[in-house]
Amino acid sequence: MSDRVADSVERMARASFQGQSVRLNLPFAGPGIQKMLVVYFLLVFLFSGTVLDLIGYDYSAIEGAQITKIHPATYFIALLFPVFILSYPRKLDLARYYLATKLGSIFFFCAATFAFINIVLGGRNGFGMYFDTDLHLFLCCMLLPFVPSEGMVKLERFLHAFFAVNATLAIFELVSGIMVFPLTTYSPDGTQIAEARAVALLGHPLHAATITCAYIVSLLVGGGKLLETRWRMPMIALQTAAMVAFGGRTALVLTLLILTITICWQIVRFSSGHRYARSTVMIAIAAVPVGIAIVTGLARAGFFDQLLERFNEDGGSARSRLVMFPLWGSFNWGDFLWGPDPDYIRSQMYSFGMEWGIENPFVHISIYQGVVISSLILFGLLLVFYDAFRRLEPRVVVPMIVYLMLVNTFGSFAGRFLNLTLFLILVSALFRRQDASSRYVV
Repeated sequence: MSDRVADSVERMARASFQGQSVRLNLPFAGPGIQKMLVVYFLLVFLFSGTVLDLIGYDYSAIEGAQITKIHPATYFIALLFPVFILSYPRKLDLARYYLATKLGSIFFFCAATFAFINIVLGGRNGFGMYFDTDLHLFLCCMLLPFVPSEGMVKLERFLHAFFAVNATLAIFELVSGIMVFPLTTYSPDGTQIAEARAVALLGHPLHAATITCAYIVSLLVGGGKLLETRWRMPMIALQTAAMVAFGGRTALVLTLLILTITICWQIVRFSSGHRYARSTVMIAIAAVPVGIAIVTGLARAGFFDQLLERFNEDGGSARSRLVMFPLWGSFNWGDFLWGPDPDYIRSQMYSFGMEWGIENPFVHISIYQGVVISSLILFGLLLVFYDAFRRLEPRVVVPMIVYLMLVNTFGSFAGRFLNLTLFLILVSALFRRQDASSRYVV
């Protein structure tokens, strides 16, 4: 009798999810799959491109076998997903669930596959994007709902620890000048350039700054409830300091703007009579002079010099954002819609002084593959985010908007970009619904 009551209560709770839940009472992934998912999460977070390069897996380098240009986590999840499908006990209901809740992700997969076929047939750039960016993201989206609640709790704890270690490592790299996992980039003529900015565990300064900003915003809007209130502001301060080390200008400015708005809002609430704990008020009052003293000391020690240099000399990235639109306008209608000849693109890129690349993923894909394909991929990506939004707390929309703003300020998903998958895993753990069933998939 108690089991029947529990089942009815859970069905009512799941029906309250704005009508989008599928009442199939699907079980979570089996113990073997859950263990494989743990290995996958460790692979995707701890083995960035710089870590792989350091251990001899030539992921970022120009040289090396083609097989190493795809991330090991992509190989792993490509193996994991069919194993999950074959081992799942209710395959027909699983297909019904996917058709009811993952149509956006399926559309994204079809759009990305269409783009991949266009790349292969046309001999275009972007081959690696399909596997590490598009296919990987799709497979992760199909598996994440089947992680049980206790698995998500462990995942959230791991993420808080991961970001704390990552931020500490980034600050160490900036202060000491020692790059634990050094990043080597390449100029258009193939010359190796050692990246001076901190990368820590996330492989690239811009990737690190983007996902760290999303994590800060998530904490500000109440995500990650396992992180106690007393540790929340110190964690935000630590991550903000790491943003300086990463040197991502747009992400840092946006983070500081959001922090300023949040602080001003709390001051307004306090002034209007909202009650706070006395200890919270005392800490806030003490934090002002202490914060000013710390920032002043860091500035005099040269902590912000590298960041200020990025604002003064950005290597031409600001100019490329202005030039990319006239380049786009130089195409005829056929090239505009379906992409010009790859040799013509390369010659135009050099003639417009854009040999370093294009600082916007939509424009990048549009120039290399045409507006039709880039529009399909962008629309599919928005649908992926919408699919995730329906399963999570409504507040997740804030970090989603911030993240989408940031990924449009550099190449991001126009190339190999596991960061999209990291972000979906992050928000799935931090914003899981508190009233979700602990026994069935929602």
